[in-house]
Amino acid sequence: MKTYLAAVLAMIAGAASAQNLNKFVISDEAAKKTLIKNEISADAAAKITQACVDFAIKNNMAVSVFILSPTGQIVHAHRMDGQVPINTETALLKAQSVLYTRDSTHARANQVANNVSLQLRWDKLPVFPVSGGLPIVVDGQMIGAIGVGGGNRDEDCAYTALTTVIGPQPPLAGGPSAPPLATQTK
Repeated sequence: MKTYLAAVLAMIAGAASAQNLNKFVISDEAAKKTLIKNEISADAAAKITQACVDFAIKNNMAVSVFILSPTGQIVHAHRMDGQVPINTETALLKAQSVLYTRDSTHARANQVANNVSLQLRWDKLPVFPVSGGLPIVVDGQMIGAIGVGGGNRDEDCAYTALTTVIGPQPPLAGGPSAPPLATQTK
């Protein structure tokens, strides 16, 4: 039984480490210019954005998407037709919030829900605690952030895009905003 358990754990560990950080970050040449290596590449950001747009089209909604570098620079942005300015602005705020907290905006929304004291304190911080913002994680490193706004399933859009393009991501926060995508039926 111990041997079987060890084999299963080894398979899980192998699958979890199957991501290749170099596949999703900027080139060594670009890193020499920026002095930062673990920054999402423009190519990876464009693929994630397209996967989110594909999800939105499939689910009959329009979204705005921002992908930011760990230093807050816009790597890729896209606004589908039918988005009003607040949709685009909230997508950017969600991505920026992830960079500030290093966590999903849904997790932060859960923290402030029904906590007036925390709501008042967070009102002064650059955090937008509404689901739809997620860290982009590869090999345990945050290489960027995604913010999606304007749809009715922003977090699902972001998570589906990340797992499609990047692979396994940290689990979604459960709670008031929406059930995690993994528990929803297709």
